[in-house]
Amino acid sequence: MRIEAFTEGRDPARPEANEDRVLVLPGRAYAAIDGVTSRLGTRYDGMLSGQYGAVLVRDALEARLGGGRAMPGDARALVAELTATIAAAYERHGTLELARRDPNHRFATTLALVVEHPAEIEILLVGDSGVRVDRARDIRLDKDLDHVTATLRQAAWRALAPSCPEPARREALARRIVWHGARQDAAALEGALDAAALASVGAEAVALSLRAMPHLPRAEVERLVGGGILGAQGGFQNDPASPLGYSCLDGFEVAMDRVYYERVPRIGLSSVEIYTDGYFRPGDGFGVEAWERAFAEVERDDPHKIGAHAGVKGSIAGMHADDRSYVGVRWDR
Repeated sequence: MRIEAFTEGRDPARPEANEDRVLVLPGRAYAAIDGVTSRLGTRYDGMLSGQYGAVLVRDALEARLGGGRAMPGDARALVAELTATIAAAYERHGTLELARRDPNHRFATTLALVVEHPAEIEILLVGDSGVRVDRARDIRLDKDLDHVTATLRQAAWRALAPSCPEPARREALARRIVWHGARQDAAALEGALDAAALASVGAEAVALSLRAMPHLPRAEVERLVGGGILGAQGGFQNDPASPLGYSCLDGFEVAMDRVYYERVPRIGLSSVEIYTDGYFRPGDGFGVEAWERAFAEVERDDPHKIGAHAGVKGSIAGMHADDRSYVGVRWDR
């Protein structure tokens, strides 16, 4: 067996701010956990909410799946256990009812988990981290919601170009538009866009999103574009009904029909690779070196994440768009 693991925060100079966590329990379980970026900047035990959620999930998985305890018969049972762990943390901090009312106050995280058994492995995905099987089959829950917010940022980036030729300012303002939405007060954009131009950015993002994803309800796309991540995204969190809904671990009921689960026989299986969404495309081979090479190529070709690898954040001035983590497990055959 060969195991490789790597994690780096979006700011390499501040590794303590990395909101990703990895778990390696050889012969038992492997995971990549991505804490959802804090929307309010609140700290718990010295950590921002996303990092705190990732630590809660990692520690709970390590205690549950580590040596000495029987493995669960079905990895999906872990979702309820991890939900209870996060809910208990709200209780400790006195924020349970606040988190129930407002998703922006939650400790939210994704989970990509592989549980190893003698005859098979289990794959469990909550949220948009992924697992690649045998360097060929890539399994990831792609969120329509992220495509809408990335489209909003692309539209904002284009609109800001005449008044913001300097990339750092354009990145900051485009990110603000994604964060606070197209209905925010244009005064917050420091004169870069007026109210009419900001409304035009929102209309363009809605039109392009519906053209690319005609199955989405216009009213829900308009709500997301208008309110942005801070004002609207939380309403789609673990929503089992909306096409914009998505799963995550946040201490409340998880939309299990948006959770991916599979059992894969060990016969013929050579490797699994687990990763968070800071990798915008997979490596061309197994291992950290291959995945880091792919990461470097994306950074060179689309550093601002407005092209083939569009996202809600770009890389700028030594800061990457997102934290990234990788765990690879290869078995000798």
